[in-house]
Amino acid sequence: MNKGLRLFIPALFFIVTQTIAQSSLPGKNRLDISGQPWKIWLDQKAEWVNDSLFLPPYDLKGIPMNTPGCGWDALYSQQGVVTTKMPATVEQYLWSRNGNSYGVDGNYLGVSWFTTSLTVPQSWKGKSIHLDFEGARMRAEIYVNNQLAGYNLFDGLPFSVDVTKFLKGAGINKLAVRITDPNGNFAWQDYSALEWGKYETLPSRGFGGITGKVVARATDQSFVDDIYIKNRPEKNVADVELTLKNTGNHTDGTLVLTLTENGKKATLLSRSKLIQLNGRELIVKERISLPDAKLWSPDSPDLYVLTAEWRGKDGSRDTQCRRFGFRWFGIKEVDGDKMLFLNDTRIVLRSAISWGHWPVNGIIPTDEMARKQILAAKKLGLNMLNFHRAIGQTNVLDLADELGLLYYEEPGGYRNSAYNLTDDPFIRTWKREKLLQMIRRDRSHPSLIIYNMTNEPSRDPKPNELVDIVKAHQLDETRLITFASNNVKDITPLYFNESGQKLHMLPYDTTCYKKGWWDAHNAPGPGVYKDPFYQSPSRFERYVNNPKEILFYGEESATGTPPPRLQLIKAEIEKTKHYGWDGQQMIGQYNAFDKFLHEKGFTRAFKNVDELCLSFGAVSYYLQGRMIENIRISNTIDGYVTNGWESTKLENHSGIVDVYRNFKGDPSIIAYYNQPLYIAVKLRNKVVLNGEKAVADFFLINEKNLTGQYQLKVWAKNEKGTSCEQKFDVMVKGGVVYGQLLKDSVLFSITGKGYTEIGATLIRHGQSEATGSDKLYALELNTPNILVNVLDSSRQTQKVLRNAGIAFTEASDVLPKKGVLFIGSQMQPLDQQKHKFKLNDKLKIESLINWILKGNTLIILKNAPYWCELFATREVTEYLGAQGLGGNWMGGNFFVREHKLFDGLPVNTAFNWEYQCLAAYNRERSGLRLSSDECVVGCYSDHKNEMYSALSIVHLGDGKIIFNTLDLPGAILSGEKSAIVAKKILENMVKYGADTPQQKN
Repeated sequence: MNKGLRLFIPALFFIVTQTIAQSSLPGKNRLDISGQPWKIWLDQKAEWVNDSLFLPPYDLKGIPMNTPGCGWDALYSQQGVVTTKMPATVEQYLWSRNGNSYGVDGNYLGVSWFTTSLTVPQSWKGKSIHLDFEGARMRAEIYVNNQLAGYNLFDGLPFSVDVTKFLKGAGINKLAVRITDPNGNFAWQDYSALEWGKYETLPSRGFGGITGKVVARATDQSFVDDIYIKNRPEKNVADVELTLKNTGNHTDGTLVLTLTENGKKATLLSRSKLIQLNGRELIVKERISLPDAKLWSPDSPDLYVLTAEWRGKDGSRDTQCRRFGFRWFGIKEVDGDKMLFLNDTRIVLRSAISWGHWPVNGIIPTDEMARKQILAAKKLGLNMLNFHRAIGQTNVLDLADELGLLYYEEPGGYRNSAYNLTDDPFIRTWKREKLLQMIRRDRSHPSLIIYNMTNEPSRDPKPNELVDIVKAHQLDETRLITFASNNVKDITPLYFNESGQKLHMLPYDTTCYKKGWWDAHNAPGPGVYKDPFYQSPSRFERYVNNPKEILFYGEESATGTPPPRLQLIKAEIEKTKHYGWDGQQMIGQYNAFDKFLHEKGFTRAFKNVDELCLSFGAVSYYLQGRMIENIRISNTIDGYVTNGWESTKLENHSGIVDVYRNFKGDPSIIAYYNQPLYIAVKLRNKVVLNGEKAVADFFLINEKNLTGQYQLKVWAKNEKGTSCEQKFDVMVKGGVVYGQLLKDSVLFSITGKGYTEIGATLIRHGQSEATGSDKLYALELNTPNILVNVLDSSRQTQKVLRNAGIAFTEASDVLPKKGVLFIGSQMQPLDQQKHKFKLNDKLKIESLINWILKGNTLIILKNAPYWCELFATREVTEYLGAQGLGGNWMGGNFFVREHKLFDGLPVNTAFNWEYQCLAAYNRERSGLRLSSDECVVGCYSDHKNEMYSALSIVHLGDGKIIFNTLDLPGAILSGEKSAIVAKKILENMVKYGADTPQQKN
């Protein structure tokens, strides 16, 4: 038992403001002033751009005082200002104060004042009084009774201000916090150069305000300043480092440590010791051991509370407590393969990156929202989340401790552009201090397992960053810390070697390693799940074999899935009246979607906006689930991080929850692939022709340590029932083998159109131990006995029809008498000598209109905007332009309703894996602003407050025009097997186009 004491000399960095490190027991010496009335006033004429900035240690004598533009007396009596509670941001209440709420146009840069009063109890007489702030952004200047009492430049981190000498004594004192918001962004970046006068600042989110609670605290001469709990490999043992501070003369006293289970009163351990407090600060070290400790894990988040009571002989009294969990996270090598372990059990991390955006105020989670986030992640089956490119929040970690979710944390802004500009010592110090203060704040949370310094630096660490990682590890030697997420370019053996970007340090190990932690990013996503992502047991996406390193996919498959759950958000805003900085945008989007569904006849397909949103979300959910499954069947990958977690107003639409933490799809889709035990059915093709044979491989996902001999029963089932049942004897390995191939290359005959389910059951002693299934979609191509006409001098349309098996005849430069006409991408024919388009009298737009009026059909496969514009000049339809669909972090997709054009295909759905040949980001994707059309396929893009037509029919007399933006030509000519869907749509177009009264005669 280590009962030694030592004086602490602050060698790591200067701390000049007391950080909020643990919970004080509620009592007479604490006063939470967050909930009392605060006023927010914009000091729009204040000078701030050319201010000098300061880093700790702060010397208030050298920091200029700033007087409010309205004067001190008027500041506290302003009328017509915002009155609220803390935390709060300017953007929460004053977004679009300039009359423009679009995008980022409503943002405010500059100075704002947050004012209230501090009523000091009479019982605090003779004590030191501090104001503890959980956080602010960006610069905070603290004024007490019009005097500068404190200063802080670190966004999102706690700071404490000793206000004792600025108070007028017991009773009412004036408090004003001057916030300066000089810059910032509203998306995901944390590396772009942001300037404040002559300074470069750490990039961070562009919101200004007080971002946490504000608590007044009274202390005696000596008190408990910090309790740090250090987990150990022994798991049921923890080291305590307790900091005592002394503002007076030498004093002796007694320190009593008591251990209880969280939420229970029974004392499990109690220890007292005599302390001689000679200097200003003393660190007391104790080791606590609990043989029967309940270990903390995501499945069993058992917590304990260490209470420290200080009794000084000078009469000082203080009681502080720290909640923690007994647990150990680290790396082990098993049979030559490095793996992650939590409490001696292998763990494969499954996470998502959270950019730190929250509803209404922008960057502050309410306790309700923080809880919703943790529960959402767990319901999806994730075991971790990442604070990504933005510092995390204490209440989120508190709830992660309580509810059971691991966390990975970055400070945000550490990778700044200083090395491309000035390599300024000021910014180097700033980012180091932010990193270290983050670690000091969060290091006792059992949920927090990994620190990462910077994201995607694309370079080796600089000398000062080598110093930083060592200092960070000295501050918390119990955790893994990495220099960079994304430290390799690809999976080739070249990137299995040593690299400065792989710099990391391990728990209780002072070595700086340059190999052992392999972190790759495949951030841009495909838009939809595609069959090539799994080809065979040895060829599939995200498979890599590098056992000498931890294999961590740090950002994966961003697939934009806007919109958020607009209907739920609209109801929440209407209930609370809290629009914030993003509410008007989402209300506008909801209205646009609802209008489109009703005006375009989609309400039978989707009864409301929420059904449509969920269908969109299912596309991303299925893709992410299958990619998670891929890394699990490999048994080589140690972590997978989805890009991303929450979506926002302007970007990050790849989030799998919206900013209100609503699921963007059915959570059971992803949760299925995160089960601890199931059979992964891997189909080599999911879109097939009826009558073909499907090939399936069967893997066991086994985190429940099943071992021994089993029977694997596999089967196929369509609407007519079960067929093709087969049985195989298999040996299950168990242990650390979490993904195991049970049986490969099993053939199934597909005997029906539509969906066929391929499933499996693992049986032992007649009992089912694990199950699993997947679906494929089978369709039939029935080449229509209809001869269509083609007019395309580029001959691209002819090539498409030929590949699709559609019979055609050349129309040359003369319109056919009747029938279906496919026309090229522009007016025909082409003058081959001059290579310019000319308008033949027979093919002027009036001629086409008259030909269609007679009961014929014109089909436009390519360049629909050109044709829409041309027909709009003759008022055949109203056309207001085209819109390209975004991808990756922005996003866009199609949705289809039931119609003859989609006979034999899934309808009343967003384009999911069944439509992979058209929905993928490598296809041309756009929509049309059409009116008076019969829309069959709609689409959306990014966060626009509108929807578009992608495949529409305009009825003209007895005939019709089919306008199409789906990349049917690109899909059909790609050679992809799944392009049979595009061929089916083309086949249906021909049949539908021929179905007019004139053509039946």
